[in-house]
Amino acid sequence: MSNNTINRRDFLKVVASTCGGLVLAVYLDACTTQTETSSIITPAAAPSTSTLTPEPSSLVDWKPGIYIKVDHQGLLTVTAFRSEMGQGIRTALAMLVAEELDIDWANVRIEQAPADSTYGDQQTGGSVSVSLYYTGLRRAGAVARQMLIAAAARQWNIAAEKCTTAAGFVIHPDGQEKLAYGDLVDAAAKIDRPNDVKLKETDQFRILGTGIGLWDAPQIVSGKAVYGLDVRLPGMLFAALARCPVFGGEYTSYDDAEAKAIPGVKQVVVLDRTLERSIAVVAENSWAAIRGRDALKVTWDEGSNKTLDSQEMMKIATGRLKKSNESTILGAVYEMPYEAHATMEPMNCTAYVHDGVCEVWAPTQNPQEVQRSVAGSCHISPGKVTVHVPLMGGGFGRRLQTDYAQEAALVSKAVNAPVQVIWTREDDLQHDFYQPLLVQYACGPLDKPGIPVVSSAGGMGIPTGAWRSVENFPAAYANECYLDELACALKRDPLDLRLEIYSSKYIQGVVKLAAEKAGWGAALPVGQGRGLAYHATFGVTHVCDVAEVEVDAAGNVRVKRIVCAVDCGEVVNPDTVKAQMEGGIAFGLTATLKAEATVKNGRIQQSNFFDYPLLRMDEMPVVEVYIVESDKEPSGIGEMGVPPVAPAVANAIFAATGKRVRHIPIRPADLKA
Repeated sequence: MSNNTINRRDFLKVVASTCGGLVLAVYLDACTTQTETSSIITPAAAPSTSTLTPEPSSLVDWKPGIYIKVDHQGLLTVTAFRSEMGQGIRTALAMLVAEELDIDWANVRIEQAPADSTYGDQQTGGSVSVSLYYTGLRRAGAVARQMLIAAAARQWNIAAEKCTTAAGFVIHPDGQEKLAYGDLVDAAAKIDRPNDVKLKETDQFRILGTGIGLWDAPQIVSGKAVYGLDVRLPGMLFAALARCPVFGGEYTSYDDAEAKAIPGVKQVVVLDRTLERSIAVVAENSWAAIRGRDALKVTWDEGSNKTLDSQEMMKIATGRLKKSNESTILGAVYEMPYEAHATMEPMNCTAYVHDGVCEVWAPTQNPQEVQRSVAGSCHISPGKVTVHVPLMGGGFGRRLQTDYAQEAALVSKAVNAPVQVIWTREDDLQHDFYQPLLVQYACGPLDKPGIPVVSSAGGMGIPTGAWRSVENFPAAYANECYLDELACALKRDPLDLRLEIYSSKYIQGVVKLAAEKAGWGAALPVGQGRGLAYHATFGVTHVCDVAEVEVDAAGNVRVKRIVCAVDCGEVVNPDTVKAQMEGGIAFGLTATLKAEATVKNGRIQQSNFFDYPLLRMDEMPVVEVYIVESDKEPSGIGEMGVPPVAPAVANAIFAATGKRVRHIPIRPADLKA
């Protein structure tokens, strides 16, 4: 990748700027060839991720997508076209440009793009943002750098190839004279775009591969960062919605007298059938809106889902599985419940419909879909909808949906004022798009050990959606728990069996590293055990976890330590890689040991963290993350820490107790002595 010719699909354009400076518009299909892109986006191991990632054919037709600017002060501004929810994507994209531009990181600024088709696909999902744009954004920085060098060389009347750059300056060959980028931008903007650029070799990197944290961190820790719930507009009202507790139901009648009596309540608004005819209480402040909503007296038609029960769903799904009765086949059934996203910032959106247009402030992973859905709900064209994207207090796939944005737009249209729709924690947990309830049967021959064949069946009638790592979480649980059961049946070491089955050098690299760092095979006290699990989420990023657990006589599980090895290709920001592994492990441990969403009488039973408990700080194990040096281009990292942790813990519990638990969450009652 040291030499690259920019062809017609790699077009970068110099764009006029009203405030001066060098501005480049980049055609983002410059990232890879179509063949390379296909292998990145749609690996054979994850065919169902197409809902989260753009199809390869769409890349070829992308229009100018990302704007970078160097101003007269020498500051680089990168426009982030993907959403930031704590995964560090804005920082990573800016690092790619800054590295090749050769500018000091302290002089980098990031601006968030609104929803706009000129940015290509802005959906943030599938953990593909860095892998898709790795080369294209580096080329953008390299082109800008080459144009700045050319401008300086003309001023000095020397050959451009004799000049070098460092930290925002073009340096004269004599090493004594240098020109700041800010003094060159006007001249550089008049330079013809170079046809060829040379990208840096990895040993020349000054920014990429260094741990620089998050660009947003100072604003976040000081409370200055603007999240969706922080949006405030002049004359803004607040709304809380009453929704049928049974999915698919709607109201038949309501009495709003007590709601309107709450001080601060302004209006009660009925939304249409596209949102299941929910009822909004609009007020001067959020507390009045919530109190008013709770004071509504509503009679609901609960519809056909009112008898749904997750225990019955599990039984029905299990009965649909096709199992083998052959004595030479080892088979096991693994169960997973519905799981909520439980983002720390509940769903919210601010909208203002006025004069035939709509402005939206949506903490969303899918701004263009917000634009389309709001336009449809308000019966205006998408071009009349502006979507601003503040920071998100977690997404995990929930914010790929647009229901909360449609609500805000419809309420604003009804009351003719800017409105912020707020969801309480109860709203958030009971009206989610859940990770599906799933039963899996894994089986394989005892005489030819290998990766099992897995069949599955699930529940129905409950809305489901993308949940961090989607189908990879249950797939890892079934595969890796089964391999431990197979090792036990064959009286083999689980590590040795995996090294026999997994022949890829990338898989063996993370498995061996995790086992070595964890001290695999070393003795542990009675009641403690180690378990190992490997998974490649979406088939691209290899992760192996070794869990150490302690189980007491009452069946309480304490995860003491997780050793994680990860191969995500070339590393852009190792701080982010470690943070995402740690966060993914915490997210996975919540599902493994604590939280589940259960259905009875068509209702989600859990309502807040007292009955949908998340992993707490004092329960977090020591986590050690080891990053494998890799010769591959970067692959995803945002979701990849989640899948291996559940089977690693389950396998460790078996090692500690001799009890095999084939469902999550694993409760003390499953393990009592």
